[in-house]
Amino acid sequence: MKKLIAVLAPMALILSACATTDTTGTTSATQQLGTAALKIAVNAKCTTELNNIQAWKAATVLMTAEKKESIESEICGCVSEKAPQSVTAVDLATAALDPAARTTIVSNAVTKTINACVAESVK
Repeated sequence: MKKLIAVLAPMALILSACATTDTTGTTSATQQLGTAALKIAVNAKCTTELNNIQAWKAATVLMTAEKKESIESEICGCVSEKAPQSVTAVDLATAALDPAARTTIVSNAVTKTINACVAESVK
């Protein structure tokens, strides 16, 4: 019974989101959910990636923990906002259904945007 609920609940969510109409040109509910989930995943991945960049490590050596966290938050906030722009609707749908694809899509989105956001933050 639990397996049946685990299968039917996501399907019901997906189907109910598909039932929404998009005649005004606004983003559909499915895309909004996908984008929100993507932003959360991107923010987490950004923090990891940022802390793996040697230049970031060198630049933050003399910073206080609060200052480092503030700049990191600014950069990853920027990445979270810009990353969904580099992801297609098909990618969002795929990410919602396939965890392996989600990891790849998130990683690619972070890679495409993190350098631009670091440059913006440093200015």
